[in-house]
Amino acid sequence: MISEEKVKIMAEMAKYEKNYGKGDFRIYKYTKKDYVRSEKIKTSIALLISFLIMTGLLCIMQLDIVIMKLREGKVIVSAAVIIGIYVAVFFVYLHFTKMRASRQYDEVRARVLIYDKHLEELETLYKEKENEDISPTIVEEEDEDGKIIDI
Repeated sequence: MISEEKVKIMAEMAKYEKNYGKGDFRIYKYTKKDYVRSEKIKTSIALLISFLIMTGLLCIMQLDIVIMKLREGKVIVSAAVIIGIYVAVFFVYLHFTKMRASRQYDEVRARVLIYDKHLEELETLYKEKENEDISPTIVEEEDEDGKIIDI
């Protein structure tokens, strides 16, 4: 027989799996520390690539100024300013990435723990159903044959 309680739990679990499941399980397979580190590494690489592209485009657009600074020997000052800006932006981005990844992991953890609780409830319901006595019983009825086995 179908249990209404089982159906409700399974419906909630299916809704979770459809909406969040795949992404949450991908994130939750890491520890919080490892997930935050991987997000910081991804952000660092993306920031470095974008900064190099932007600096290259800026140098190409202002090529006359770059050549003039090269002739005057003031390229080191300009490079130091650019590297200083990069370092400042880098640490700000890293800080916000750490905060975002930590918050995201905590949200995922809460949803996965609820999912695990539903799994345990479902397992309990199935074990209860298993433990019910479903063995054949002998029911005495007043019939011509006497005893009837009810299966």
